[in-house]
This record gives sequence, C-alpha cells and structure tokens, in this order.
Amino acid sequence: MNKNYDNFLNVSLTTKIKEFIDGYYLFEDTVFYGEKGGMLSDNGKINNLEVQDLKWIGDKLYHKVDGILKNPINMQVNLDRRFINTSIQSALHILDGFYEKLDIKIVAIGVNPSNQWYEINTKELPKNHLDDVSNFMNNVIRDDVNLNLSYIKGCNYNNPDYKKYDFVRIVEFKNLDSQPCSTLHVNKTSQIQSFVVLDSEKTSRGTRIHITCNIVTNQRLKEYHSLIKDISHKLSGTKDDIIPNLDKILKDNKDLKSENEALKKEVLTFKAKEILNDIQKIKIYDNCDLNSLRYISMYILPHIENLMVIISDFDNTINVSIISKDDNAKNIFEKIKQEIEVSGGGNPKVICFKTNNQKEELINIIKKVI
Repeated sequence: MNKNYDNFLNVSLTTKIKEFIDGYYLFEDTVFYGEKGGMLSDNGKINNLEVQDLKWIGDKLYHKVDGILKNPINMQVNLDRRFINTSIQSALHILDGFYEKLDIKIVAIGVNPSNQWYEINTKELPKNHLDDVSNFMNNVIRDDVNLNLSYIKGCNYNNPDYKKYDFVRIVEFKNLDSQPCSTLHVNKTSQIQSFVVLDSEKTSRGTRIHITCNIVTNQRLKEYHSLIKDISHKLSGTKDDIIPNLDKILKDNKDLKSENEALKKEVLTFKAKEILNDIQKIKIYDNCDLNSLRYISMYILPHIENLMVIISDFDNTINVSIISKDDNAKNIFEKIKQEIEVSGGGNPKVICFKTNNQKEELINIIKKVI
C-alpha cells in the first residue's frame, strides 16, 4: 500500500523509472492517484509534461505523459484537483456515518466536480432533512475533526471479504465514521472547506441529493452569479425582477399561442370552404400537414352528401383525408392499405393518413377502391 496516500498534501516527489510498457511508465514511487474506489484521478505534470492518463494494473499505477521521460523523475500533482477529489471523498465518508445512525444507506455517488451527488435508499425523508444535512456537515467542518489512519492485518479484520489482504487501512474521523478505504482523505475536516446542499430528487432507488464542496462551491457560485447577471441583463431588470419578468413572458407567450391557434383555425376554415366549392370527389389541396387536414375534414364532414377525399403534398409526404358521410372511411382505408404502405387512422367518418408513395400512384389506387 502506497504510504504517500496517507497524506493528501503529498503532491510532489522525485523518483526513477522502473518500467515502460505500451506508452505507460511505472515508477519506483508515485504521489499520483488513479481513479479507483469512487475517487477520480489526479492530474498534474511529470518532468513538466502533462499527465494524460493513469491506469491501475493490479496494485501498480502506470502513468502516461505527453512526451518521453528520462531520469530523474519529478512529479507534481495539481493541488486544486487533489483538494476537490479528496474533500468530496471525505465528505461522503462522513455522510456514511451520519446516515448509518438513521438506518439509511448511501447506495450511489457522483464525484465529478460538475455533478457531485449521493443517493440514499429511501424516498421518505423528514421535512427539514436537507437543512439537517447541511448543518451537520458545516458543524463537522468547523469542529476540525482529525483524520486517523490505522492498519490491520486482513486476517484479523472482522469482515471476511478483507481476509485476502495483507493489510487493511482503516479511515476514521472520530465519532463520525470509520471504515476500510485505500483512497486519499483530508487530514482534518476543516480542509473540506465548504459543503452546500443544492437540491434533491426522487429516483427509482430512493433520493438523490445534489451537493457541492470545497473550491467547487466557489466555481459554482461564480457560474450562478454570472448566469443570474446575464439573465437579468437580457430581461432588462435586476435579479429580483427575473421571476416576475419570466412570469410575464410565459403569460404573453400563452396569450400569443392562443391568438395564433385562433388565426390558424380561421385560415383552415377558409381553406375548408374553398375545398367545398370544388365539385370533384378527389380534391388536390397541397401544403397541408396532417393536423391541419384533420381540422379541415371535421369542418367539411357536415357539409358533404356522401364521400370526399383530400390529397395534400406537404414536406415530401403525401397526406390524405377520407371523409365519409355514410361511415365508409375505414373500409376504404383498409383497401388502400392492401395496395400501399400507409400510416394513420381515425373513425368510420374521417380517416387521415400519410404515405411516401407517389401522388399519381395514390390517386389511381383511390379511384380504384372508391
């Protein structure tokens, strides 16, 4: 087990190359941590070359850089990234202990800096639960509880799953949480720096609680402030005007939609009257989508004596409406389906459908079946 991981502030090291395989270097020692155990990989530089990838092969960590390395090897882990990865890991450990006392389990986590969350196995939570979590974690940060690490032989550990290991590392924040873990952790809880509960949502497994901690909180605050400022500017007001202005926009859009619908119906009614003036049984009236054709057909139905078919070429698709005063539209539709591929439906009086067949071919088929 790498003892460099016992102090997360160990971010620099001088070492030597031990092995080089398929573009990856293995070193005699390392301060880099590769993604494992719910913790993301470090980033940083080795001999001033950016680390592109870290991968575990067994318990050995291999490093890939943007270039060729020669001894001596000087490593430098990005301290900001190390703080972000470590603080969320430690916060989640402490939350394990918090929920254990409530007989609730954390069943899934998200540690990506842009999306930090944890999921618990219940949908039933007290009304003030999110406030309780936030207050608990902020008290933990203020109390500055020290990390305690200890090593126990696997054969002596009380969980049989760990018997196969020579040693098990126990991570303990006194009176808060104690569990086996090989990842990095803050040396004391004040190094988590900040913890904010953003919101929660119900999931199939229980409840997902979105959080942010450490310098991620600073980044998000800056993003949200910039977003609010931009929205306020676009709405020509202050942040206090955002909700009233949005409410007004939504109302205006709803009113405009209603006006547009009314105008559309007027236009379609005019089209329907125009079609009725055509004495042909099969009428060609292009540029109507299927919904518009359905509205026109329902208007026309009371005004015809027997049968009418409307064919409309719209957006490279042929839309068709069969209007039957004597409830024969479905029978005609079934006969057409035997000849060509169509999609649509309706009732015995009005059937609307569409097809990709040629208009002339469709007209000939309709003439045959009616």
